Amino acid sequence: MASLPATDDSLLVRTDFGDQSAWVRTREAALAENEDGFRAYVVVVDEPSLANASWEDLRSAARGTGQHAAVLFVADHEALGGEHPIQVVDLSDEQRPPFRCAAAALWSVDNNLNLANMDWEEFASAVSDDGVHRGFD
Repeated sequence: MASLPATDDSLLVRTDFGDQSAWVRTREAALAENEDGFRAYVVVVDEPSLANASWEDLRSAARGTGQHAAVLFVADHEALGGEHPIQVVDLSDEQRPPFRCAAAALWSVDNNLNLANMDWEEFASAVSDDGVHRGFD
């Protein structure tokens, strides 16, 4: 598996390489500013050697860099469809299970967890019945 960059920004790691146009839509949705000008500050990792990498392996690789954000985002096969439910992986020592976040709400997870404005549990407990966080109403 390829190494991941050491950065204080979250990583958005592509692991599905079956549909380039779906990836472009997912990446654009994840990087878009919302109506108030907020956006996710992520480093995109588009490396074919990471095809089908598990979130567990990516978590280990990100933590192994020594410099990492609070979360890692994984654009796997499921994330390339619909509202792009990107997998959110905890990089803390607590090893909490991942949840999914609609790309349009990714900025909130990224900003608030990396700045410690909110806790993991606040987002993980605010998912719909399908396991996807879509923001707070």
